[in-house]
Amino acid sequence: MQQVNIAPNPQIAVIFKGWAADWAKESQADKKDMATKFHTVYSIATKVFSEGGEVEMTFLSALFQDCKQKLEMAEAMNEKVKASLKDDDERAQAIIAKVNSAAQDAAHVVRYLGQLLMPAA
Repeated sequence: MQQVNIAPNPQIAVIFKGWAADWAKESQADKKDMATKFHTVYSIATKVFSEGGEVEMTFLSALFQDCKQKLEMAEAMNEKVKASLKDDDERAQAIIAKVNSAAQDAAHVVRYLGQLLMPAA
């Protein structure tokens, strides 16, 4: 596996820490469901970007693809929220704000990881 040395990046670490915390609310330690997997991956990413060091290129690539997908799906998610909560505008707007915030964070991570992955391409 190809390794890349990364410098600590507190901004990126905070993003992944927030996502790990969100998934921790949904995960159950005794189950290997998607919530637990996302919590684990984002917790590892938090540590990696907090400390820096050697990391496998495949891990960075997987994080890049995950964040790219979050970004691409944000608009469709917002449309679904609007349609399903058309009678509860306040709740819809709160969810849309959360989706948009996650998309902005994902865009930041995509830009950063894209720069890290570029030399390897």
